[in-house]
Amino acid sequence: MDRGRTMNDSMRVRNRVDLVHSGMPPLLQGYTGEGVVIGIIDTGLELLHPDFQDSLGNTRVLHYWDQTLNDSLPLAPLPYGYGQEYDSAAINAGLCPAVDPWYEYGHGSTVAGTAAGNGLANGRHKGVAPDADLIIVTSDFGRPNWRASVADAVKYIFDQAAALGRPAVINASLGDYYGSHDALDAAALMIDSMLDAAPGRALVCASGNSGSIPNYHLSYPVTIDTGFTWFSTNYTSGFGFPCVYFELWADTTDFEQVHFGIGADISTSNGVPHRGDAPYHTVQDALNTLVEDTLYSIDGNRLAVVNYYAELRGGQYRMDVMLAEPDSDTYKFRFSTTGSGQFDVWSSSYLGTSEIFSNLGGLVGFSDSAHYRLPDAEKRVVDSWACSEKVITVGNYRNQISYTDHTNTLQTFTGTPGELVNTSSGGPTRDHRLKPDIAATGDITLSSAPLEWLNLLIANDPAKVDVGGYHIRSGGTSIASPVVTGTVALLFERCPNATWFDAKEAIIAAARVDNFTGTVPNKLWGHGKLDAFGALLAAGPDMTFTVDTTICDGDSVLVTAPSDLIDYTWNTGLQNAPFYQSTNGQYFIDGTNDAGCFGYSDTITFSVVPLPSVPVITQLGNTLESTPATTYQWWMNGAPINGADQQTYDVYVTGTYAVSITDAEGCGAMSDTLFVLSTGLADPFASDIRIWPVPAANELHVQWPENIPAVHVTLEVNDAQGRLIARGRAVTTREFVLDVNGWASGLYTLRIQSDGSSRAVRFSVH
Repeated sequence: MDRGRTMNDSMRVRNRVDLVHSGMPPLLQGYTGEGVVIGIIDTGLELLHPDFQDSLGNTRVLHYWDQTLNDSLPLAPLPYGYGQEYDSAAINAGLCPAVDPWYEYGHGSTVAGTAAGNGLANGRHKGVAPDADLIIVTSDFGRPNWRASVADAVKYIFDQAAALGRPAVINASLGDYYGSHDALDAAALMIDSMLDAAPGRALVCASGNSGSIPNYHLSYPVTIDTGFTWFSTNYTSGFGFPCVYFELWADTTDFEQVHFGIGADISTSNGVPHRGDAPYHTVQDALNTLVEDTLYSIDGNRLAVVNYYAELRGGQYRMDVMLAEPDSDTYKFRFSTTGSGQFDVWSSSYLGTSEIFSNLGGLVGFSDSAHYRLPDAEKRVVDSWACSEKVITVGNYRNQISYTDHTNTLQTFTGTPGELVNTSSGGPTRDHRLKPDIAATGDITLSSAPLEWLNLLIANDPAKVDVGGYHIRSGGTSIASPVVTGTVALLFERCPNATWFDAKEAIIAAARVDNFTGTVPNKLWGHGKLDAFGALLAAGPDMTFTVDTTICDGDSVLVTAPSDLIDYTWNTGLQNAPFYQSTNGQYFIDGTNDAGCFGYSDTITFSVVPLPSVPVITQLGNTLESTPATTYQWWMNGAPINGADQQTYDVYVTGTYAVSITDAEGCGAMSDTLFVLSTGLADPFASDIRIWPVPAANELHVQWPENIPAVHVTLEVNDAQGRLIARGRAVTTREFVLDVNGWASGLYTLRIQSDGSSRAVRFSVH
């Protein structure tokens, strides 16, 4: 855990949770997580803390599975067969021995308090979903194949919630910095399948707190030009003995052509001489086989024994590299590569393995720096489920920098509220997907703590305890995560059929951006800062109508519900059906979308308007003119004339004409028809073009001015609908004969193009 903050009240304000609790419009009511299960997989829970009890002193915990307790049937839950399980009746009877041990610094209780504490201890530091019920799993961090036990915990919580018919969101403020960082491990895949199995399920987790650790990720394109990186001996390694150790991951296609080996260098006052190399290998040499090499100096002295072991997991290789108890602590051991490919290594003395050497500036006489590959600050997010696209992974930004402690002393800290905390782990995943997804407040938060730990702190370190005596300072992504977990619980109360995807998309859609986040999405903030209020609104339903509310007299419109709704009722009582409206009226609707989110629409008002007057056509020569309107469409012989949409129309073809118009309300009317006998004259804009006979029957003669050379003339003919009917080019004379035999009767346009200019005339075929 990191540092805490002043009050959970500021947490609720910064994440806009208070607006959800109060039911700020357009929300229809306040939401507090009632009817939703929050699962906590952590170090345990202080069952006697009043924040986890109701007003009568009864526990809010429905089920408690402590995986650390000795396996004891029938208390070990099936089908798991380990640990001990207790229900609320046993807890209320005082029969549950599970605790949140003081040596875990209250981690599980502070996480649960942030997500769901009800503030009944002293009216302070209420969590995000104070009316949610709890299911607690104490994780056994030392259990073999620990990730599988977390997957068991996820299944246990979802199964218990399903038996109650309730949605459930699980918080997992725990993880491992080692692994493939791609969510392709068995535990992550199992969790993914459970999230997909039913609606009303979500998992939220911490991104990790390794952001301030010196660069510990190594990845680079391997080329034929040999590259290398130094790893140091860790004398306090997680193996219990001095060693050089790191774990390597790669996609199979990225590591098949890589050759690797271990060498040794030594720093002296005169330079960094190379002392020797062990043989190079490929991954096939070590696949399911322990490869052992001896690294000798150029003088023949043994420097270390090198071991490789590789295994295949789906489409990835995992390889261990170990130098147990090297003969000297003065050597820098280089991991060298050549060939073609890519790989990833995570290693740091802070995490129990070897430090990756990243500072070349202090080396004297180091001449091989061009081949040295430095570690970077990428891909720090914790492994497994935290890298799943189906899990909401959370970063940590600063909530507060001061609070009043148990002795009524103001405690202050450096930093700026709203900024990202430098320990927050960033992404992306090994396979370059965005993580974290969102950031929420972590440092500094005051939250519920184990009573034993509170007493110890009050006696020895009261600065870490809130003035009220029931809450302690906490922080990190472990505390940012339950802020999002509580938000999902609020969303599930409003939308009980929402899926993990719905919840994640709503949170992303509502994410806030400011000067701290910069342009999003990015590898530190994800999509930005959590906005709980915005997320509940983004979940829907969309109550927007698309119907035209103006009805032309004598007409009707089809009124349909907003497309987001699957179950709805009109104010008339009509359910789940559209209707036709032809009169004045007011309507509204309520309903739910497929996530179960309920909403009311605004009232829509329909108004019937009179039809416009029938337009009158006036003829002046070959020009027809309509009485004024908003839009026009001219017709000939019962068909609309393409492009004839002005108030006037020039006639060049004998026929029966009419005009249809619409007014400002969109209502229309059609004129009476008018027979017009055309003179067959050419278009006045092309009076220098002669055509005959008009109308044409078998052929049309076309002649253009002498000043237009025939060699430059192109002719095109389009029908009344604008379709190209014929195209040709003049050859030697300025006259062209167009064969129209068999053409349909109607109006045509002849366009003559020459040297960038264009002339058009209309003619008819009869």
